[in-house]
Amino acid sequence: MGYYRKGHFKKDGTWVSGHYVSTFGRGKRKAKGPQGCVVIIFGGLVSLLVYLLR
Repeated sequence: MGYYRKGHFKKDGTWVSGHYVSTFGRGKRKAKGPQGCVVIIFGGLVSLLVYLLR
């Protein structure tokens, strides 16, 4: 499923041409979760390494 989005102007005045938008699964929300978890886990590992190397 999806729909065709008509062209429009952005707030800064640039023109965005029309394009097809896919609404299947609403992947944008799902993509943010795992990436955030990876960043938190990676940050924790880095801080643990820094703590152990002191």
